[in-house]
Amino acid sequence: MDQELTFIRQALPEDWDSYPQSLFEAFAAHSHMLRQTVPWCASLSREAYEQYVLCPRVNDEDLSDHRALFYSHLWNRVKDLSQEEAALEVNRWCHEQASYQAQDDRTASPLTVYRCGSGRCGEESAFLVSALRAVGLAARQVYAPRWSHCDDNHAWVEVLCEGKWRFLGACEPEPVLDRGWFNTAASRAMLVHSRTFGPVADLALHGAPLDRQGQALYHNQTARYARTKTYTFQAGPWETITLEVLNESRFCPIAVLTADETGRVQVELGIGDLHLSAGEKEAFCHGQTEDGAELTLPSPCTDWTPFDFRAPQDAPVNPAPLDQAQRQERAAVLAAGTAKRQARMAGYFDEEQAQNYPQQRELLQKARGNFREIYAFLSKDNDPLRTALLSSLSDKDLRDVTAQLLEVHLERARPWADRYPAEIFRRFVLCPRVAFERLTDWSVPQPGVVGEVIALRQQGVPALLRPLDGAVLVWQNGKFVPKEPEECGKVTFRKTPVERFFYRQNWSLDFWTGEMWKPLRLTDRAWHKNKLNVTLPAGRYRMLTALRLPAGDQFANRLEFTLEAEQEQEIPLVLRDCSVDDLISPRDLPLAELGGTHEKAALLLWLEEGAEPTEHILNELSAALPAFQALDGDVIFFLRRPGAEQQATLAGLLDKWPQVQLVYPEWGYQVETVARHLGLDPDKPPLAVVRDQEGRAAYACCGYQVGAADLLRRVLEQLV
Repeated sequence: MDQELTFIRQALPEDWDSYPQSLFEAFAAHSHMLRQTVPWCASLSREAYEQYVLCPRVNDEDLSDHRALFYSHLWNRVKDLSQEEAALEVNRWCHEQASYQAQDDRTASPLTVYRCGSGRCGEESAFLVSALRAVGLAARQVYAPRWSHCDDNHAWVEVLCEGKWRFLGACEPEPVLDRGWFNTAASRAMLVHSRTFGPVADLALHGAPLDRQGQALYHNQTARYARTKTYTFQAGPWETITLEVLNESRFCPIAVLTADETGRVQVELGIGDLHLSAGEKEAFCHGQTEDGAELTLPSPCTDWTPFDFRAPQDAPVNPAPLDQAQRQERAAVLAAGTAKRQARMAGYFDEEQAQNYPQQRELLQKARGNFREIYAFLSKDNDPLRTALLSSLSDKDLRDVTAQLLEVHLERARPWADRYPAEIFRRFVLCPRVAFERLTDWSVPQPGVVGEVIALRQQGVPALLRPLDGAVLVWQNGKFVPKEPEECGKVTFRKTPVERFFYRQNWSLDFWTGEMWKPLRLTDRAWHKNKLNVTLPAGRYRMLTALRLPAGDQFANRLEFTLEAEQEQEIPLVLRDCSVDDLISPRDLPLAELGGTHEKAALLLWLEEGAEPTEHILNELSAALPAFQALDGDVIFFLRRPGAEQQATLAGLLDKWPQVQLVYPEWGYQVETVARHLGLDPDKPPLAVVRDQEGRAAYACCGYQVGAADLLRRVLEQLV
């Protein structure tokens, strides 16, 4: 076991100093047992065993002592299976324990995901990796840090089976490996990476190294998921080059590379557009026509300057269709797993104990599997500060914080309880949370601005990080002011009444720090009469607006301005327009029953009868019915079940539109498959697709969208 502890200490020096040694001893002992007793673990190379079984860390999650617990649940289910079947079975178990839920950016531990029954994709995948490692299967998380074709990212899992890396979607069980909803999305990735920790030698096992950040070394896995090519970028000797894609209407980093002594760097990436930056130098690289770029000092964009940003085209690198039997098996597994998870989650809540705290019932419900810790803290005495402290925490904190840690912070803050207004004290002195750091007792100083806020709160001074830019604010004379003096100006952003701007969806604002562009956080709630007034520190700013087309490409604009101290400026937001032709981008449909060659173009609609978004599009279709009936195209409604057509709004439209064809498919499977393939959200029906005569999706949209029917009509009109 000494070898195991030596590896952990060398691979994770920061964690070694931050967590109790007993935690690492538990990881070492369990992994050593697997190495001695489990054939598929014993057959691994030493490096594969250390990196992908022994290593306690998957990504940036909180570490937890979970391996023995997971093993106790899993071993009897997998011990007699092949490696491939064992991996699939572990994922079925993970689905029984947790499902996807959007949450804050702190990455919870695998034990917390198990106890609370949900997680982000990064948390679900760390959970699955941990479960696989708990039974000796070598596994790692892989990440598309940002998609190019839509405003999101994704993480999934690879498992080493018989010496070959295979992939699967975490907590999303499939009948076979190398299949997930993200197959098509991954084929459009500019970069997919994995991580190792500590020194490595076997690059054939890990993949080409990209860059090291902290304890982690990133490895390139893109070629297994997407069509790629090698790019060459030129900057200054040893300069740091950041590779970026346009996502959420801002340039989001996907990798950081270091140039050699000649200023050159080569990397294999997907075939799409990139923005590159190295300090003030920058460049665009258009992957479909260029193999590289040289970074230079740009001319300032003092007027709105348009640019296009193209996403990689989808390519079926890993096609994985299911036959009818596999679809049925998949649906049964998902339903059974969901029922088990819901029953387990319901069992955590103690109704009898909760009745003692009716005012705190919601807090106890949010705690889920952490109910006992929260109840123990609440029930120690009747101090109202206990409820105040709990209410200052995020939902995720309530699911993994300990009663012991809460007691430490209650005693720390108690002396200042009467010095400030109750809400100021609760949120900015009593609260142990500053940003997305791991909660501690604050006995060890923390670095950076988070550490500054902690030090102030320890002294009884209300403090926080300014949401706009993360600057430290302190409470003085009845208001929050910057800890460091700063000069500011005012900017009024202006739009027309018909335009709809959503921050980090179709516009963004960055501040130049002197070394890099730093994204700022604004809120849409402050718009008033088509104006948004913002007080900003004096300095240089960069604005981007972006219109994303259905196929994933973007029409963007860029503007830079300088704000002087005490200056007031008014800046119009300008979003580029597009034509109907720009919206049409034919893509193959993923299901054979929907494709094929047809005499007519068609409107395909997957409807959820009675739901408000479906009601909305049905009303729009009814209002525009004469225009649709004048078109020589087919119209097909896909409904969940026979009888759905009797719902009032739908029945009223069908009475007036007898040409509509009704189909009752495997509705959920079709919606998920088609929406995922086209980069849409399957959880936001209705799903609308305009199919051309070649059986391809020419245009698609989903959810509640004002004017959707008119846009569908205009696209269909172009095709008939």
